[in-house]
Amino acid sequence: MAAGRSIYRGNMQAAASVTFNTPGTFTSPARLLSVSVEGRGAAGNAGNSGNGGTGGTGGAGGAAGNRGAAGSGNPGNAGSGGGGGGGSDPGNPGQPGSGPSGGGGGAGYNDGESSGGDGGSGGGGNPGSANPGGGGGGGGAGQPGNAGNPGGPGNAGTTGQPSSALGVTFTGGGGGAAGSGNPGNSGGQGNSGNSGGTGNPGSAGNGGPHGNGGASGWNQHGGNPGGQPAHDNGGYHGGSGGSGTHPGGHGGNANPGSHIDYHGGHNHGGGGAGGGSGNSGNSGNPGNQGNLGTAGSTGSSGNPGSSNPGQPGSAATQSTTPGVSTTPQTSYPISVAPGGFVTISWSSQ
Repeated sequence: MAAGRSIYRGNMQAAASVTFNTPGTFTSPARLLSVSVEGRGAAGNAGNSGNGGTGGTGGAGGAAGNRGAAGSGNPGNAGSGGGGGGGSDPGNPGQPGSGPSGGGGGAGYNDGESSGGDGGSGGGGNPGSANPGGGGGGGGAGQPGNAGNPGGPGNAGTTGQPSSALGVTFTGGGGGAAGSGNPGNSGGQGNSGNSGGTGNPGSAGNGGPHGNGGASGWNQHGGNPGGQPAHDNGGYHGGSGGSGTHPGGHGGNANPGSHIDYHGGHNHGGGGAGGGSGNSGNSGNPGNQGNLGTAGSTGSSGNPGSSNPGQPGSAATQSTTPGVSTTPQTSYPISVAPGGFVTISWSSQ
């Protein structure tokens, strides 16, 4: 759209001007003395926003936990002691063995010259107990995430569109500065490693072997001198106790003879010895170690950074060009940028 203004001298137009805010056409008068053109282009375009940086990668997972220690097995209990041996002709019983369950010897038999029987064997020991394995070690902590990447700048704004008339150009304003991008956020911390498995219990030790029985008592012939009734002499004492971790008791003492025999009597044997105790059991075998824990997983990636907007473009500069050459009664195209203008002024002869 054009807006005109005229100055007259008498009945004749002396000077005039026309302003264009949008594109149009100017037709020059028939009698021109001088022509000037004033105008302004469009403002520059704003710069583009910056690009945000990408997020950092996640931290590495923690190390796996250590294996749990293997459990141990306790030794088996010692076997019980053997029984005492029996005496021959009646004597005192043997003393008990010093180990567990070692019984005393029995009294002697009243059967003349025969010896008593050996003591019976003791029982075997009970199995040992098993100790549990140790707990697995805790996993290591995850590593911190990595820092985000820096952001990049946007594109700078372009120069504003120009306006033009009668061969004169009015440039637009400069473009705005580009916006900047912020760095991406750091990645997440890695997850902790898992604990190692608990060790397996050890196996229980075997029970100890049984104790041996005590030795039997025995007798001996040997009367007093002849010519009168003779009391038989007492038998020998019982033998030593059976073998084992703890020794057996001593044999029983022989009693004096009590049988009257003119031809010399039979002696009375002592009681048998107490049995010895059994030996200790064997140690148990250790269990297996626990399993290794698993490593922690990688942390999550960070979020992208934000962007900053670009700067607005600058306004175009208004300018005037005098003494523009034109041809009378000629049509000229007028170009007007958005927000700009063109004003043509002239004087006539």
